[in-house]
Amino acid sequence: MILEQNILPFFEWLPGAIRDWVIAVAMLFVTALIVGALLSVIRYGFAGFMTPFFRAMERGIENLTSLSFARTWAIARLTIKESIRRRVLFVFALFMILLLFAGWFLDPNSEDPAKLYMSFVMGATTILVLLLSLFLSSFSLPTDFKTKTIYSVVTKPVRSSELVFGRVLGIGLIGTVILILMGAASYLFVTNGLQHSHLLTEKEDLTPVSIEAGNATDDPRRIVLRGETRLTNGHKHPVSVAADGTISVGMVNGHTHQVTTEKKADQTRYLVHPSRGTLQARVPVYAKLGFRGADGLDTNKGINVGHEWEYRSYIGGNTKLSEGSYEEAAIFAFEGIREEMFPKNQFRDGLPIEMTLGVFRTHKGDIEKRVTGSLSVRNPVTGLRVEVMTFSTEEFITKALTVPWTFEGTPQIIQRRGRTTGTAYAFPDDETARNQKNDPKFTEHRHFDFYNDIVADGRFEIWLQCIDNQQYIGVAQTDLYLRAQDGSVELNFVKGYFGIWMQMLVVISFGVLFSTFLSGAVAMISTVGMMIAGFSKTFMIEIGLNKVLGGGPFESFYRLLIQQNMVVDLPTSFSTSFIKAADKVFGLFLTLIGQAVPPLSEYAVYDNAVVSGFNVPAGWLLNHGVMTLAYAVPIFIVAYLILSNREVAK
Repeated sequence: MILEQNILPFFEWLPGAIRDWVIAVAMLFVTALIVGALLSVIRYGFAGFMTPFFRAMERGIENLTSLSFARTWAIARLTIKESIRRRVLFVFALFMILLLFAGWFLDPNSEDPAKLYMSFVMGATTILVLLLSLFLSSFSLPTDFKTKTIYSVVTKPVRSSELVFGRVLGIGLIGTVILILMGAASYLFVTNGLQHSHLLTEKEDLTPVSIEAGNATDDPRRIVLRGETRLTNGHKHPVSVAADGTISVGMVNGHTHQVTTEKKADQTRYLVHPSRGTLQARVPVYAKLGFRGADGLDTNKGINVGHEWEYRSYIGGNTKLSEGSYEEAAIFAFEGIREEMFPKNQFRDGLPIEMTLGVFRTHKGDIEKRVTGSLSVRNPVTGLRVEVMTFSTEEFITKALTVPWTFEGTPQIIQRRGRTTGTAYAFPDDETARNQKNDPKFTEHRHFDFYNDIVADGRFEIWLQCIDNQQYIGVAQTDLYLRAQDGSVELNFVKGYFGIWMQMLVVISFGVLFSTFLSGAVAMISTVGMMIAGFSKTFMIEIGLNKVLGGGPFESFYRLLIQQNMVVDLPTSFSTSFIKAADKVFGLFLTLIGQAVPPLSEYAVYDNAVVSGFNVPAGWLLNHGVMTLAYAVPIFIVAYLILSNREVAK
């Protein structure tokens, strides 16, 4: 799963988030006081503005702190009835029509049909729910003003705060119900669309395996039959039958099948059950990523091979040319690894590793031959490193490997030093490193146990290296992980839709805010502008801080006029200085706007995780849930202040 921005654990993220939120709300509060004071001065003059100003403050605090649930629910219920009269359920009907026709175009024979199906239902749900929220919230209050319904409401003992909150609550409930219906329909559509089985017969599909020399004929694990299932959904599964009747079905397209047998007279009938593992909720255990250069020193980044997207860093092929030269490596340092996390009774084959790598070739070579890499494990305390396997890379295809619990290999004592500080990572001094290199306990050891020899205080390292000379392997921090016990697919599906729900709440809040002082069409356009800014929040801030190649908007426009390359400095002149100064002023404004808009792009991690088959951590839900409320509460207060100052609300 691609994760360009790391999401901090909740309790690491919370203090900074609270600090930023308090500063932003304080600035908003001060701005509201200044604007209120100015309006009071304009209306009552300098001599008499103090009394009505403080009365308005007192009334505002009372309205915000004394919400009546009964009156709020009455407004919400009215909103729900109005929404139903506007045929909002047609959105769900449209979604069901999309699902009916989607089966014609989604190919279950593709290499990863689960990703194809999940991306469709998640994308379609997000678009339809956000559009529904946009229209309902933007036109709710303006329609009341247009039809004069608002006048019959404000004549009742209803506060402006209750009117705003009731609208948000009613539209939110309508959206939630429709989202739940879409989620249930989506899950049934995906599971039914991916479910399939295969035919398997002993006479036509399985072939007896001859007994090889040296193998015991009474070994219950000896393979006696091999073959393949019949073709279904564009693929077959390899099948092997052991002497004790155990049937193993190979994994293809991310899933496998359970096979049981039935005895009838002298014949054995094989029953291939529906697929399992098609939908997954992987629980990855990530590491800290570092790199080792050709000079044998550690660095934070690998080689840049010229790609514009710098998400992955690359390591070169075997560069060990002499005694003073070292191999490049990507080093994944794991912490907190305990035996109960990967118990041997559940992970019998060994430690499960999955990775998705990039490949960059400097020459074609044998184009049919994949680039070869190797994996080594290292004890960070003793420096003991042992190569456990070599493998062929498949670019951007998830590869599953297993480090055996016990393995054989040639030991090496490898010392790590930082490029900037020169400090040793694994040893207190060079003398200790030399002593361990000469210690027979390390140099003559050939059989290793993973937990006893490699893991030290819950820490160990995986070294990824490229073997082929003049070829490169690209890797990011989340590209290699340990796969713990999978989570619940159904619960993970719910978490993904909760991410859509949080986006919906933000859109509804802004839509109601703009509708308190703008017409329906203008409020909708303003909300769309907020959504665009939210999805491009990071880019806006980078432009404001002048971190984008080509300069700010004025400089970029000037370069277009004079047809100047982005990487070439502009000539020193008055016009250049003026343009850069204008960009700084505009950049400050753009940065403030960028900091204020909600980061809607961050909610995309839920879609990315569910579609890619990864479990959504509970920490993400806490972070984004608190963040959503942190935006919704100030927006509600601002909407109340605006509506309470409109003449109709008094």
